[in-house]
Amino acid sequence: MFPFLLLPALLALLAFTGCGRPVSRVAHGIAHQELHAGNGTEPQDLDPHTVQGVSEHNIISALLEGLVGEDPVTLEPVPGTAERWDVSGDGRVYTFHLRRNARWSNGDPVTAHDFVRSYRRILNPKLASEYAYLLFVLRGAEDFFNGRLADFAQVGVAAPDDFTLRLELNHAVPYFLQLLNHYTWWPVHLPTVEKHGPPDVRGNRWTRAGNFVGNGPFVLERWRTSHSITVRKSETYWDAASVKLQRIHFYGIESADTEERAFRAGQLHVCYDPLPAAKIAAYQRDRPHLLRIDPYLGNYFYRVNVTKPPLNDVRVRRALALAINREDIVTVVTGAGQLPAYNLTPPGTAGYTSRAKISGTLDDARRLLAEAGSAGFVLGLIAAAGRLPDPMPT
Repeated sequence: MFPFLLLPALLALLAFTGCGRPVSRVAHGIAHQELHAGNGTEPQDLDPHTVQGVSEHNIISALLEGLVGEDPVTLEPVPGTAERWDVSGDGRVYTFHLRRNARWSNGDPVTAHDFVRSYRRILNPKLASEYAYLLFVLRGAEDFFNGRLADFAQVGVAAPDDFTLRLELNHAVPYFLQLLNHYTWWPVHLPTVEKHGPPDVRGNRWTRAGNFVGNGPFVLERWRTSHSITVRKSETYWDAASVKLQRIHFYGIESADTEERAFRAGQLHVCYDPLPAAKIAAYQRDRPHLLRIDPYLGNYFYRVNVTKPPLNDVRVRRALALAINREDIVTVVTGAGQLPAYNLTPPGTAGYTSRAKISGTLDDARRLLAEAGSAGFVLGLIAAAGRLPDPMPT
């Protein structure tokens, strides 16, 4: 199952146009089954083995498909390029049976050998893939990446035949199928990569429009630098009959305010960045049908330097933790259904129960600061450009 299959209903829900006005992108998109989506920063590349960002992931998800997908409701693994799989009794060996009708966009069949060659490429240290470590669950993968193992045949990746892929792990990994949904595990068409340059060199032009060969439900149609990337429905995708959208236009808009204005003007069906906090109340009051608040697995936290005073004193760090009113931040400041975070793992995640939060009052925080001899001090805050909270909680 592919997430874009559900988007036609979203298009109808989010459309809004005015009588007598020129046809907007939204209205045109609904008429022609084309999605216009904000997508944050301009992608650095579309190579699944070298990129790191979410904006790249959104586009690559349309162009490539891995062994498994993700059910959009339950988030459980579902068949992707592999129509089924078997797991050994000890949980260490996964055998995937690939669809015989899976095709690359140039018509070539997708085979188990494509995955073997792709995994060897990722683990080539010359490529310096930031996410190569995700494959270290495979037997021998880390040693191969670090040069301690020269023979890739000793890595736990094998293709007994064209449509069978066997992956052997170092030990049982309960979340292995979910791990496969990360784009680092997705295959590339290596003959295409090699046609446009060395496969172990970044910046290979195989990812450009006209060159890209993928196995996903869409193909790369156009890349307008600093503007948009357009993908169109693939005719070779194994489940093309279920793909309702004809095109998706991804717009590189870095400012959440600019993106919201484009949405309000009928230029976007959906935004990439969260709605600016200052506008949430207005949407909830005046346009609730246009605002959708969904669960998102993520944390916002401050990383502190515990090697320098005053933060090298645990009493100071505990005082700061007590002084931050998380409940007020999520109800008064952000106001979009966020939860106060007392642990990095959110409550209810796969049955996980978080430890009890630190208890105490502001008076306790003042006492701790006094004990530490740090009644007053100034802290510097460093954040990536454009990534400070909106507005900044204090």
